[in-house]
Amino acid sequence: MFQAFVHFLRRSIARKLTLTLVGFVALTTLAGGLYLTRALEAYAVEMLEARLASNARLLHDETRALVARGASPAELRAFAVRAARPTVARVTVISADGRVLGDSEIAAEDLPRVENHAGRPEVRAAFAGRVGRDLRSSATINVPLLYVALPLVDGARTIGVIRLALPLAAVTSSYAAIHRAMLAGGVVALLVACGIGLFVARRVTKPVVEMQAIAGRMSEGSFGVRAPVRSPDEIGSLGRALNAMAARLKEKMADLEQEQAKATAILDGMIEGVIAVDGRDIIILMNERARTMFALDTTRGERKPFLEVIRNRDLHEVFRESRARGEGAVSRRELRLASPVERRVQVNAVPLRLSPDEVGVVMVLHDVSELRRLEQVRTEFVANVSHELRTPLTAIHGYLETLLAGALEERENARRFLEIVFRHTERLGRLLNDLTDLSNIELGRVSLKLAPTRLDEVVDAVLAIMSPRAGSGRVTLRSHVPPDLPTVLADRDRLVQVVINLVDNAVKYTPEGGSVTVKALPVADGQVAIDVVDTGIGIPPADLPRITERFYRVDKARSRELGGTGLGLAIVRHLVVAHGGQLLIESEVGRGTTVRVTVPVG
Repeated sequence: MFQAFVHFLRRSIARKLTLTLVGFVALTTLAGGLYLTRALEAYAVEMLEARLASNARLLHDETRALVARGASPAELRAFAVRAARPTVARVTVISADGRVLGDSEIAAEDLPRVENHAGRPEVRAAFAGRVGRDLRSSATINVPLLYVALPLVDGARTIGVIRLALPLAAVTSSYAAIHRAMLAGGVVALLVACGIGLFVARRVTKPVVEMQAIAGRMSEGSFGVRAPVRSPDEIGSLGRALNAMAARLKEKMADLEQEQAKATAILDGMIEGVIAVDGRDIIILMNERARTMFALDTTRGERKPFLEVIRNRDLHEVFRESRARGEGAVSRRELRLASPVERRVQVNAVPLRLSPDEVGVVMVLHDVSELRRLEQVRTEFVANVSHELRTPLTAIHGYLETLLAGALEERENARRFLEIVFRHTERLGRLLNDLTDLSNIELGRVSLKLAPTRLDEVVDAVLAIMSPRAGSGRVTLRSHVPPDLPTVLADRDRLVQVVINLVDNAVKYTPEGGSVTVKALPVADGQVAIDVVDTGIGIPPADLPRITERFYRVDKARSRELGGTGLGLAIVRHLVVAHGGQLLIESEVGRGTTVRVTVPVG
């Protein structure tokens, strides 16, 4: 509540001025009231003390006589009651050793239970030969009392003390009316001060409030508004200065918007990412391409620490290196970014002088991931094709050279050599056919003739083609295709090619006595799955992610021995994706492999 009240006051100059005036009057009135109250109380205490001291002097001789002759407690009690009646004061007679001999408020039989008064301040002062006084609450009647004590002097010695006490209210009760009058006067003064404060504050702050509203509209971009100028004083000068500033701001803002639009269009049109930071590595600029690289939206990035937005210490190190090299020097690096997507970027950074004492850095990021990938693909492709071509060509060249050297006359050897040459030429033909198919598929030159296709017919055709090959290797071929399986939307010839490749691989890598099973079953999302399950040698987990790459082989020597080109699974993957399906491979070394192909229902 208090914070809300403070906030309410701070929002208006008029309220502040009014509160200041009211507060000043309130403090003045309060200070005057406190001073007057203290003065009246001090005066009351002095008057009451003088009155009690005078009464005590009047009773001194009679009290001294009673104490000197050793009057009984009853006599002293009667004397105290009689003395207290005209003065309305409490009268107490105290002996030289501090015992209470008689008290107008305490019965004679209760006096033994009253504590010794020798330690009371006023009694000690009286024993010292002075008029003692003390203002405190009475332990007996629990009200503030003023105590005044006089010594009872008999010759040169003090034989006792007579003490009178009266409540302070006896003289201050009449001050209540004075306090009420003071309070009423203070309230009237505050109301008058509040009225004057509101009147003056509104007259002073009205033009300021109008200028505040105009300045607010200017901050929102309305630079056509003008402040009223009614007087030649300071407020009028402020209005004229505000109007001149609005006109200049309108011109400058138009120029800045044009320049910013140009710079933004240029930066966002770049294929490179651009990031600029100040001397504390706070991002001051980031174009659209840079945000895309790091998966940032338009609300993140600028005016935040670089490492808070982009958690990459290598890039942060480029800033330090660029500043260390100095102006005019370009720092170049090629880095790998792991997140949000793994990529290679070429970084160029130059220092940016923002002020005499502050040097920022501008960094340009060029994504070279695709370029490096293509370079690697090209290198691997050339190396693989060269290797795959070199092996059969070397064999063909060697056997032909042997034949030309005279082996042609040896009929038995000549025929065997020519059969080997023939097999290698067949291998070259398969390799070139697979390369052509893969190239056409990747370039989109193969158009699929999609039509409803029965999977049982496809599987039967594949098994008929592969049975001789499986039989020669003593591998059992089986199929499980339900008769009520729905047709699929596929190119029959290409689907046969896919299944043949998978079954051929399964038969190649399944030892004698093993089995290859082709299954088909419906799965979720309107797809039908074709599973080729073998009990072969399996694929190590480390090779599974790369098994569908071109020319990738787990066992290169065994693959070449079996006549594989290393392109079959790459062709299968592309054909399956072209059909809108997926290729999934699960394998366990020594226990076999399951390859699943999904095709949409026709």
